[in-house]
Amino acid sequence: MKQDEAHIPFLDHMRGAAILLVFFYHSVFVSFWFSRQFVELTWDGLVRDLNASKSLLAVLPATVGWSGVAIFFVVSGFCIHLSHERSRGKSLKVFFLRRFFRIYPPYLLTLLGFAAVYPLSHSEFADPFGQIVSHLFLVHNFSETFHTGINASLWSIAVEVQLYALYPLLHWLATRLGWYGTLWVTALVEIGFRGAEGIVLLYRPDWWNPAVNFSWWYSEAPLTFWFSWTMGAALADAYLNGRPLPFRNVSGFLWPSLFILCYLFKPFYPFCFTLAALTSTYLISDLLSRPTLAFPSKGWLGLVLDHLRRTGIVSYSAYLIHAPILSQVPKVVTALFRGHVFPPLILYGFCLCSWPLVFALAHLLYRSVELPSIAFGKRVIARSRGTPQPDGQMA
Repeated sequence: MKQDEAHIPFLDHMRGAAILLVFFYHSVFVSFWFSRQFVELTWDGLVRDLNASKSLLAVLPATVGWSGVAIFFVVSGFCIHLSHERSRGKSLKVFFLRRFFRIYPPYLLTLLGFAAVYPLSHSEFADPFGQIVSHLFLVHNFSETFHTGINASLWSIAVEVQLYALYPLLHWLATRLGWYGTLWVTALVEIGFRGAEGIVLLYRPDWWNPAVNFSWWYSEAPLTFWFSWTMGAALADAYLNGRPLPFRNVSGFLWPSLFILCYLFKPFYPFCFTLAALTSTYLISDLLSRPTLAFPSKGWLGLVLDHLRRTGIVSYSAYLIHAPILSQVPKVVTALFRGHVFPPLILYGFCLCSWPLVFALAHLLYRSVELPSIAFGKRVIARSRGTPQPDGQMA
C-alpha cells in the first residue's frame, strides 16, 4: 500500500468492526441489566469466577466489546497524525478547526436531542444543568455522576477531544525524543494510571461506589489512554516517512494472549484496554505492510465486508446514537408483548435486531449533519488561509 494514498480503505472496515463490538457490548449490558443479572463475569478472589449463568457464558465474547473503543483510539491517532502531517502549513489553528467541525456539530445535535427526551425515561438523570454543562464542555468523563448521564457512549468522545488537546504536546515530545522515546513516555504514563486502577480494583471491592471511589477522576482521564492513542500516531509517522512499522517484531498472538490473561486476573484487568490497542496497532501495521490488499467482493463474505465498510463510514454517527436507542429496546418489547418478561438472551436478540434502525439513522445523520459540517469547516479553513478548498471528507 502506497504512502501517498489519500485514503486507506481497510480503516473503514476497522471502524465498522469497532462500532459493532461496542454495539454488541451495549446490547449485552442493556439486556442483562434489564433482567437484573450480571453483565460480566464476577471475581472469585483474584481470578474470574467461571461459574456463571449459561446465558452470560453464551454471550461472553460480547462482554469485552468495549475493546472497540481501543480500536477507535488507535485508528484516530493514526488518521489525525497522518492528516496533520499531510496538511499544508501544519497549523495548529487549522488542526483544531478541522477537529471541531468533524466532531462537535453532530455531537451537539445528538446531545441536545437525547437530553430533551432522556429525563422522560431515565429516573437517574441527576442534576440536569450540571449534565448539560459538563457535556457541552466535554468534561463529563471526570465525573461519576455525569459521565453516562445522558448517553452512555459520550464519555469516550470527551476523552478523544482531550487527546486532541494533548496532541501539540505529543508532537513536541516527538520532535525532542523521537517517536520511539515518545512511545516510552506515554506508555509509562498510561501504565502508571492503569496500575493505580489495578490497585484500587484489588484492595477496594466497592470501587464502583462513588462514595468511596477516589480513582474515578483518572480512570477515564485522557492520560489513561494516551499511549493507546499515541500508538496510532507513531504508526502513521513511520508509514508516512517510509520507516519500519512499529510493533511488527512480535508474534501476532502475543497481545491477544496477554489480553486474555489480564482479563482473567483481577489486578491486571485494567491493562486489557492497552492490550486491545496493541492488538489493533499490530493489525493495522500488518495490513499496511502488504503491497497489495484486496477484500473479497462476491458471495456472503463480500456482502459482510461491504456492510462492514459502510458501517465504518458512518461509525461516528452510529456511535453517537446507538446507546440511547438500545436502552429503549427492553421497554418497547415489554410494551409490545403486554408486560411479558423475557430472559436476557431473548432480550439480547431483540437488541441485535435494532441494528438496522441504528444503521439507517446513522446514515441519515452522516449525510445530513456530518458531511455538511465537514464541508463547512473546509470552507472556514479555506477562508482563513485565503485560498479555495474543495469539499470532501475530513479526517
